[in-house]
Amino acid sequence: MKLDRSYFKEKHTGKKPESQYTICCNQLVDRDILNKNNKDDYELMEGYCEASLQQHTAIDHIKIECCEECGRLIKYVSVLTQTRDNWK
Repeated sequence: MKLDRSYFKEKHTGKKPESQYTICCNQLVDRDILNKNNKDDYELMEGYCEASLQQHTAIDHIKIECCEECGRLIKYVSVLTQTRDNWK
């Protein structure tokens, strides 16, 4: 018998999982990740961006990329300032 995530999910819920990944953004279903649709989570994402901008002066701005359908955080994209000092 193979004891994996699917086994324990079926054991606890009584249902066999259809897939380990979301259809919309191909992320793990079991992964507890921040979501832009949750007010508290979005505040955490903004806080991370603010702290990054304060710590790293070479960052011009940060884009938060989330899934359009489910709202899961996919990644942060930092855009560097276009100054000659940053490219030495």
